[in-house]
Amino acid sequence: MITLQTEIFSAGYFEAEGSVKLADGQKIDYKSVCQDNLFYDAEGKPIGTMFTYSYFRKGIKDPANRPVVFFFNGGPGSGSIWLHAGLFGPIRVKYDNPEAVNTPSVPPYRVENNELCLLDIADLVFIDPVGAGWGRLLDKDAGEKFWGMDNDADSFNSLIHSWLGKYNRWHSPKFLVGESYGTNRAALLAESLSGSSQGEFSSISVNGLVMLGNAIGTGNVFNFDTTEEALLSLPSMAATNWYHNKIEGTLEEFVEKCYDFCATEYVTALFKGDRMTEAEKNTLAEKIAYFSGLKKETVIEHNLRPKKWEYLKLVLKDRGLEVGVYDSRFTLPLNPDYTQENMVRDDAAIAQYTPSFMAAMNGDFKKMLGITHDRKYYAISREVSKNWKRECSRSCAKSLAASMRRNPELKVLFSSGTYDIQCQMGQAKYLVEHIGLDLDRVKMSEYPSGHMAYLGEPSAKLFAGDVRAMIDGTLFK
Repeated sequence: MITLQTEIFSAGYFEAEGSVKLADGQKIDYKSVCQDNLFYDAEGKPIGTMFTYSYFRKGIKDPANRPVVFFFNGGPGSGSIWLHAGLFGPIRVKYDNPEAVNTPSVPPYRVENNELCLLDIADLVFIDPVGAGWGRLLDKDAGEKFWGMDNDADSFNSLIHSWLGKYNRWHSPKFLVGESYGTNRAALLAESLSGSSQGEFSSISVNGLVMLGNAIGTGNVFNFDTTEEALLSLPSMAATNWYHNKIEGTLEEFVEKCYDFCATEYVTALFKGDRMTEAEKNTLAEKIAYFSGLKKETVIEHNLRPKKWEYLKLVLKDRGLEVGVYDSRFTLPLNPDYTQENMVRDDAAIAQYTPSFMAAMNGDFKKMLGITHDRKYYAISREVSKNWKRECSRSCAKSLAASMRRNPELKVLFSSGTYDIQCQMGQAKYLVEHIGLDLDRVKMSEYPSGHMAYLGEPSAKLFAGDVRAMIDGTLFK
């Protein structure tokens, strides 16, 4: 591939001022500081930079105790563009369709004042990792120092440690909001900050974690294979079926009915395996078809265990459509060449909403924040993802449980989009109930959206409201 090399790296620091008007009519004035945070090797040579976007509310007499929220997306290899431009920045991508589904994928795009911004109650920090967003790897041989589960958590630890010292925020209540792979990062980072056996002994307590689109597994690798995958996938398939096929009753009722089926008849039948009679298989296949929207014959062909990658192409096949893995409300014409390996490049949802996010980040946000460099923004870096070490010293689930055990005040919100086929709500529910967490300090919420639960105004308001309640302390009352 031929690329045009136009970028000359020079560490950046950019300040700006602005204001945002909230839903209650408040006008919040803020100062923003966007900058490179350089990492050096033992010889003092810069090897990488993480790029941060910090928003500080103006007029606060003593910010030392003011809450601060650190946001990051996942990938691995994703910048913070999605949480930043999608919901929590002072402006956000605007959609004419309230559900933000199948929106135009061509310009002009628009942004709007973000009435859901949290700047009235907390300062906000969005983080682009090394090699993603506007973060950069400066030494081509140093990727392994950042691009792995443990090293990634350590680099975020160092960044947060430095940020707290720079702005005298050690007494501030601290919250981590991670999306997708960012849930793995949040779990490992919370333990790393609290003082794990890995890396520095930081002893930084976190008040709350928000895990959007759970990707945490119970093994020491970046996957999830604890139980029958079909049991965890079917509720999201049921939501997809309800949306596209107009099933009678509410979404919540239909999904809850599916959960009950998975926890009773479905799991019992799968445990029986080949001891099932033909009559039992047929009865089970009919019920799976009822929830998933697939034909009974298709369910039987897939051994009563429809896989999510096949499901994307099968559920609306008769209409010549496929649904998105990141948001199954989105559709594209059926593509027989679509494979799991092309899930980002060819996904129905990402294909349609990404251009508006990129236009907002490179245009509106860059102008608003006074950023003048000419770097390319990597929403998702294939180089980072391809070279990522998908193993860690111990499972993210164990790290999360250890963090909650050490810190009896740590609270966790697991948030899932109902139409997220990639990181299913069933997966999150199963994880929470099987790794020994103090369930009195855990909340689970499901929203009528996809992987990015802020696509669509009803869901965005619910999710932003839950995060706000986490910060102001009302979520667990």
